[in-house]
Amino acid sequence: MEKVYLDSELIGRSFICSLISAITLSLVFILLRSTYFSFMELIIFSLMIFFFYLFIATPLQIRLNQKPKSFSMKYLLIYMIASAITVGVLLTIGHQNPFQSLQFYLLVLSSAIIFWIYDSVLLQRRE
Repeated sequence: MEKVYLDSELIGRSFICSLISAITLSLVFILLRSTYFSFMELIIFSLMIFFFYLFIATPLQIRLNQKPKSFSMKYLLIYMIASAITVGVLLTIGHQNPFQSLQFYLLVLSSAIIFWIYDSVLLQRRE
């Protein structure tokens, strides 16, 4: 088993990346879905999304940062697969068929792309 290098700076930047990604994704969906903007809705959505990013995407991000590559298509694909599994499970629990829902595809693409961009800008060291 390969050792994973961790330091406080990496963990801190991963935390910030998850938080900013959650706020951005919440803003995107609130602005696209609602006819009005609610700050309380932004806080609630951001917190819910933040926990998914923190517990699912961040460990993956830390593992991928062992061989850093900015804007790597391979990393985007990995984030999309993790996002698809997470969103698929959540929609299935909510008694929806994820593959027949436009919401599934929008959430998978937007959550992975937003996280990937912030990951590449904030976390990946230049090659």
